[in-house]
Amino acid sequence: MVVRKPIEKEKKTEADFEKMIAKGALVHEDIKPKEDKKNAHINFRIPSDMLNNVDEALKERVGMSRNAWILEAIHEKLKKVEQR
Repeated sequence: MVVRKPIEKEKKTEADFEKMIAKGALVHEDIKPKEDKKNAHINFRIPSDMLNNVDEALKERVGMSRNAWILEAIHEKLKKVEQR
């Protein structure tokens, strides 16, 4: 039987806690999203009834996500624009 020695935790002092509190939490501007060179992330608004229609259309496409469906729609629209 192997018995491991317990790991000794570093004891924090009052000064350590004060330093941590003074540092504060990160704010939104301090948090940098990881770079994704292949994809751009966007937010957009869509009317609720239109989103419901998308969800209804998705029922016919088992396993397809909303994102994939919307990308497919954008791709189809871009193909039409290129054919002009």
